[in-house]
Amino acid sequence: MLAVWVFALVLLSSLQVETKFKSLHCANYDESLGKILLCRIKAINRYRNSISIQFRQLKTVNNVHMRLELFKRANGWRPFLYNISFNLCDFLSKRNNLIVSLGYEYLKPYIPITNYTCPFKKNHLIKCTDLEFDIEKFRVRFPIESGEYALQLSFIVQRKVTLTLNGSLEYRNYRER
Repeated sequence: MLAVWVFALVLLSSLQVETKFKSLHCANYDESLGKILLCRIKAINRYRNSISIQFRQLKTVNNVHMRLELFKRANGWRPFLYNISFNLCDFLSKRNNLIVSLGYEYLKPYIPITNYTCPFKKNHLIKCTDLEFDIEKFRVRFPIESGEYALQLSFIVQRKVTLTLNGSLEYRNYRER
């Protein structure tokens, strides 16, 4: 009987936490402002994947606002926790928004954002390469349960949405079931 309990504990401790990107869609609504060069999900292995996005700026832009929306799938996509709008130029100079600062710290290894300052200059390449979602690092700051989540980032220039990035991921924690 003890052997059965030990086997069960070993089996439970070896269960995986799985997080995979499910979709990624990039839409450019103002071709004169910039061009999307890359927007893809790359498979690393059966259980892991990464996303890469590249955008070439064609005009100099002085003032950029961002809107960040998080959704959870439950009989359709429902708003979940965050719907934040902020001035990207103000954030890059002051780092004054707590939630955005937490996201910035998470993305810093994948985006060379220290090179980005306002105004965003013509022919500037903005890129995010090989972003893998590390759920353990994310859950330290944002406790979430198993499920499918989506994020929509909208970039607003001169009061018009010029670029949107939509992505979803599925998070399964087999230890919680």
